[in-house]
Amino acid sequence: MKAPLLELRSLRKLYSADFALADISLGLEPGEVHVLVGQNGSGKSALMSLVAGQSKPDSGDMLLDGEVVDFASVNDARKAGIVFQRQDPLLYDNLNVAENVFFHRLSTRRRWPRIVDPYEMREECAELFARLGLPIDPGAPVSSLGYTQRLLILAVQTFVAESRLVIFDEPTAGMTDPEREILFTIVREIGARGVGIFYISHKLDEIALVGDRVSVIHQGRIAGSMACRDADRERIIGLMTGRSFSERYPRLDTAKGPRVLSVEGLQSGSVLKDVSFSLHKGEILGVTGLMGSGRTRLANCLFGSVRPSAGSIRIEGAPAAFKHPAEAMARGLALIPEDREHDAVFHFQDIIQNMVIAALTRFKGASGLDTRYMHELTSEYISGLAIRPGKPGDVMQGYSGGNQQKVVIARWLMSLCRIFIMDEPTRGIDAAARIDIYNAMNDLVSKGASIILISSDVDEILGMCDRVLVLARGTMVCDLARGQASKERIIDYASG
Repeated sequence: MKAPLLELRSLRKLYSADFALADISLGLEPGEVHVLVGQNGSGKSALMSLVAGQSKPDSGDMLLDGEVVDFASVNDARKAGIVFQRQDPLLYDNLNVAENVFFHRLSTRRRWPRIVDPYEMREECAELFARLGLPIDPGAPVSSLGYTQRLLILAVQTFVAESRLVIFDEPTAGMTDPEREILFTIVREIGARGVGIFYISHKLDEIALVGDRVSVIHQGRIAGSMACRDADRERIIGLMTGRSFSERYPRLDTAKGPRVLSVEGLQSGSVLKDVSFSLHKGEILGVTGLMGSGRTRLANCLFGSVRPSAGSIRIEGAPAAFKHPAEAMARGLALIPEDREHDAVFHFQDIIQNMVIAALTRFKGASGLDTRYMHELTSEYISGLAIRPGKPGDVMQGYSGGNQQKVVIARWLMSLCRIFIMDEPTRGIDAAARIDIYNAMNDLVSKGASIILISSDVDEILGMCDRVLVLARGTMVCDLARGQASKERIIDYASG
């Protein structure tokens, strides 16, 4: 009988007194897409870091094509054909798209001297993008791309790599359905070559769309494995959490108050064109659109991170031409940014410092900051948002992406702002933790706050929002009341 491409036998790894990977045994066949699901901090990415050579297990064996392997580094694993595409897209901002795609195997005209042919490289990249249906200019600088565009570029980089095993860690985070289809095409074509794939995801609908087999990881152990055709949502959630959820989007109906934010004719270069809308007290206003539609630019213009080139913003009737985010914060605005890795998390600071940074005035004491109150309030938010492991003094660097995201959300909840701009707030957050976030949103609007929810997840938009605005190529193309909105209608408007 032929050996699996990869076999993990009783892998164990102790990370702290609170968490360990224990007795992990898994297999991966050539050409198989093995989906890994679990709550934030369950150990999915930690397990894959062992496979990719980023750390070494304390005990157990890892076999590649039936032979025991012991990778000393990521480079060793890469030489063996193992590629790990992480959820935070690390690309070279000083290079263009084509140069990033082919960075590990640059096109050359002659073997020596080694001369890169930029025209040949762009042409090859353009042909590849046309085949995959990816609407990105190969000559564009990577620094000009948004988060989801970077994820797709990273996926194409993985597509052209010579590999035997690929690990995708939350590859569709923040993507709309058309963008996900491009990613799924890449995954399927890689698998068709006989490459084995581990696919980490929090989106349970992706199990059937892309996977052959699914394994659920709960608190560092394999809670169950099954064929994707046998995996139903309730069963998976039960294995992930030990309980089921009858309501995915616990939206409360609250009375809407007066207008708190007005935007008229907002323009930002060639990205946003004549955007106008309003936001009312106690309202959750959804904003969605395809990649490159201008969603994140809108958030940054409202928060003062980017100065609009035309138009006006008014808060409670008063002009608000912010030159800096500090001015927006002073007027009661908060922004949970799309890219937590670069724009939100202080990786080498503890949870307390990460949470209180936007609300320091709450902790003023007679002789400085009231550190006892800071610790108590941080502990309350840790408990309310189920942040794990959740010790206030823990450094953020060691936390999973989803738990980091919850700390960022807690930061702005603590700030007691009145208008919250949430750009992909549930990206990378598991099915159970999403409900904690949604309940926090409900609590905010019940207390009179207002929320602009920017999301690529149309189901989330429909489930949580009172109104839906759709952006297409930088223009606001519709304003739909909750009862008028449907998934088909939103996608139709978004695609023009």
